[in-house]
Amino acid sequence: MPVGGYDPEDLDDALERRMEAKHRDPSNWLTDEEIAEWEDGGSLVDLLSEEDIHELLRKDEEGASDEDAAS
Repeated sequence: MPVGGYDPEDLDDALERRMEAKHRDPSNWLTDEEIAEWEDGGSLVDLLSEEDIHELLRKDEEGASDEDAAS
């Protein structure tokens, strides 16, 4: 049984949600050519660098921590 978050499609979905979040333009991480490839069905896991993936995930965790502190 696959573990959620480790399936490549799950990772792609999670990265896409983070990239499309408020104030996160895909051009911050992808070139025009990569954006075109992504729009044609390319995988963000393949298009993003390891550093970019970590940055997106780290920013999401920081945002969640900020929201928790405000509650």
